[in-house]
Amino acid sequence: MINLLASTTKLAQQLILGFEIFIFIIAFIMIAIGLLQNKQSQTGLSALNGGNEELFSNSKERGLDKTLSIWMLVLGIIFFILALTISIITNTML
Repeated sequence: MINLLASTTKLAQQLILGFEIFIFIIAFIMIAIGLLQNKQSQTGLSALNGGNEELFSNSKERGLDKTLSIWMLVLGIIFFILALTISIITNTML
């Protein structure tokens, strides 16, 4: 019984390490994509500082901006799922 518990704990630690490395790589990719995105697009922070220059404009993302936005969304979802997975494994198996 103790040997089985020790092997489960070791497996959980290896799994967590793998997920942490993967989440670290995703974080750097998300930072790089954020730096590559168009600087002219409105952010959520404009609501905080009173900016409304293009509040009702019809601006759609096209080309590279759209692709980068989709990648950022997908990587954000993967990042969130991995963070939850690490939390669950840490709280249940260790």
